[in-house]
Amino acid sequence: MSKKPYLLLLVASLFSQNIDGEFSFGEISFLMKNIHVGGNYKDRRQHSELNNGVGSFDIGLLKYGFSNIEVSGDVNADNEWAKVKYKFSGPEFELSNLKIDLSFEAPNVWDLMKEELAHERARKISSVFSEITESIGMYYKTYNEFPANLDRLLINGMLSRSSINIAGWDFEYFPPDQIIATSNKNMPGGSGEKIKRIYTGNDIVDYFEGDIEPYYYYYSRDWETSGYGQYDDSRKPRPVKNNVVFSIGKINQYFGASGTLDFSERNQVVEFKLNRVGFSSSGVNASFIVNNTSKSTFNILDFKTEAKNIFLEFNTYDNIPTIEKAAFQISLKNLEINFPKNVDDDPEFKEIADYLNINSGKFRIRQINLNLTFNRGKDLVMKGTADTQFGKGIIDGLFSIRQPMRHGSDLTIDRFTIEISNLSRSINNFIEVWEEGTGNKLPRKGRAIVLDISGDLNRPQIKGIDLGY
Repeated sequence: MSKKPYLLLLVASLFSQNIDGEFSFGEISFLMKNIHVGGNYKDRRQHSELNNGVGSFDIGLLKYGFSNIEVSGDVNADNEWAKVKYKFSGPEFELSNLKIDLSFEAPNVWDLMKEELAHERARKISSVFSEITESIGMYYKTYNEFPANLDRLLINGMLSRSSINIAGWDFEYFPPDQIIATSNKNMPGGSGEKIKRIYTGNDIVDYFEGDIEPYYYYYSRDWETSGYGQYDDSRKPRPVKNNVVFSIGKINQYFGASGTLDFSERNQVVEFKLNRVGFSSSGVNASFIVNNTSKSTFNILDFKTEAKNIFLEFNTYDNIPTIEKAAFQISLKNLEINFPKNVDDDPEFKEIADYLNINSGKFRIRQINLNLTFNRGKDLVMKGTADTQFGKGIIDGLFSIRQPMRHGSDLTIDRFTIEISNLSRSINNFIEVWEEGTGNKLPRKGRAIVLDISGDLNRPQIKGIDLGY
């Protein structure tokens, strides 16, 4: 680093040519206890989306500060040299018994989400309509007539089968001016609903020759009453009562460091040791009730992330620090989300639920653990476990790092094993389709998928799989 201890040199010049000393603080902190805020809110505007709010905010303890601060050093103004040693803990943050309780009137968020998903489902076919339109125009310019149907475009090679192969939809063309998409049995929520695209103008031919700004959408009456894709921007959803309760048992954030700063005319070195830094929370709970019936909950028993024993060194010759050793840990226990019944019964949600093995609206991650240890300035060891209801994963790896790191090739995978088991049926089916489509067969031990990876990070090798390098 190219910094000089000007402040310390100034002190030395004011009092003497040489100085040494030390100072310390036991603790400097900000503390608040038993905080309570409550109130209500009313919006008298006729079309307010949020109204009649009542709520409270409580904190048992809030603390922020520094502790165990120690600084000592020597300064020689004649030689422009200084050495400072330091040690401190902080900033440290502690919060306990936080609770937020709100009640208000607002549109039903689940209905809005379902309506937007349905609208998005309809928008997906827009690109197909455009593909068909371009093909019709190409056909007309070639043969000076409209094709009788989509099959004629496919036979003549002006339209690909893959471009109209959209899950849940069947497409038809009725010359000269109508393209219709009809939902089939694969469409969540039912079949037989239609979306039409109708082309209008003084001369319909101009649309397919590309001489006039294109088409507009027309949604047939069947479509509008189907529950698929209709979206009336002028309609204001009826406000319903919403209740939100959020609480945290305890949050801790901590930081502790020590090290030295060595400055001279020829060399500037900073040695920094991060003793520990981390964040933890416990007893996180939330509930959301809509219209007094639709209840969802969110809970985390414990979450923790921590780094410790990290030793960094900066010097004049390289602005990138060198790491000698470090340890990192991330852990999560019992994350659980419960969805309301009206969401659990929704066809769109069920598609996702099948992949995540969600039953009766309950999603759960039992445990996640990840540990990384870095030693001797070059060896990185990684171990981790993720145990969820849709699958379990175990990783175990050893990596070699060349410092200072500037390119991906500075990291080499000596060995890295990923073991995946207990996958949900939908994920297993997806993997089988991928294997069939790519011609690769994922290596297995029993029912578990086991990947053995090694080599350069930019071009890793996976045993038993051809990556096509």
